[in-house]
Amino acid sequence: MYFQNFRNKKANAVTDSLTIMIALFIFAIMSIAAYMTFDSINDDIQASEDLNARTKSTSNQLYNNFAPTLDAAFLMAFVLFTVFAIVSVFFIDTHPVYFIMAVVLLFAVFTVGGFLANGFDDVVSDPSLAPYANEFRATSFIMGNLLESLGGVVLLVLIALFAKFRSGV
Repeated sequence: MYFQNFRNKKANAVTDSLTIMIALFIFAIMSIAAYMTFDSINDDIQASEDLNARTKSTSNQLYNNFAPTLDAAFLMAFVLFTVFAIVSVFFIDTHPVYFIMAVVLLFAVFTVGGFLANGFDDVVSDPSLAPYANEFRATSFIMGNLLESLGGVVLLVLIALFAKFRSGV
């Protein structure tokens, strides 16, 4: 994949997948926490009598654009990592016999994905974070259905791998 060590490409595909999943998990949680913090800051700015109307308007506009922007960034990162995974299949020299080893290693990816999905659900189910998490629709959907999303990515990668072997590239 994208972050592979060029000396040992086959062994790093799983660690790259795990790294990407964990990075997306951290990005999702930190985005929601940052939105909650920005809500508190925006409330203080709006309540302050020392600040002028332009400052309050700018802060309110930034607050209104914060969640949709980070939600779109998460979705874009997920899509781009998926594209990188598919494209990287064409740059890895593997033999089809490694398919069985890859399936066994994918079990680890799906296990960690399940833990991350449950962890995300536990975090966003907290009553103090739930109102903020609801603003991140794409993030909540992907992380809530992480195993299904991973299954779709794996299916696309397998189709690309099959196409690579059929074309002889």
